[in-house]
Amino acid sequence: MAARRTWLDPRLVIGVVLVLASLLGVWLVVQQSARTEAGWSATRTLLPGETIAEGDVQPVAVRMPQSQDRYLEGSADPVGLIVAATVGEGEVLPLRAVGSASSVDRAAVVIDLESALPRAVRAGALVDVWTATPTDDGFAAPAVLVHDAIVAGVVEDEGILATAAVQLELLVPRDQTALLLEAASNEHAMSVVPLAQPVEASP
Repeated sequence: MAARRTWLDPRLVIGVVLVLASLLGVWLVVQQSARTEAGWSATRTLLPGETIAEGDVQPVAVRMPQSQDRYLEGSADPVGLIVAATVGEGEVLPLRAVGSASSVDRAAVVIDLESALPRAVRAGALVDVWTATPTDDGFAAPAVLVHDAIVAGVVEDEGILATAAVQLELLVPRDQTALLLEAASNEHAMSVVPLAQPVEASP
């Protein structure tokens, strides 16, 4: 009696191969997304011109499989580096935000404001400075004098005889510093308009 010959359906083989390939692809994606890299996160808002000190950053393990080359590696020591761009509290330290002193092109300037500040104006906020030139009849129409200044700090009068006056420390592009100092010395009316909120820590 002749032995029965068993034929394997090619469609079944192809189907099994496709299923296995799909499962392998899903497994690879899950493994890649679950992979963590060592980096550094800011423990407070870091502003341009500051030198990173002990306690300003802390090591973290983060998931960034497609962009790890954009952030400072955990094996690198950030202490002593100069902040070149604002880094919000809790934000992972990007390479573009650190550098040498020559990479920071801003100067710190303190201005006096007579009016209260918008709530969005706080450390790390990006603002435009508007000024109005004094005239015999009051003040000329206001115009933007300094673009993209960074708020370094806010000092408000909290004494018994406190007024609405506020001192604002700004990090100003160096090529606009002289203009701002001249306006302040000539008693121009000044206001600041927030452009962006400081980066908050991730929940």
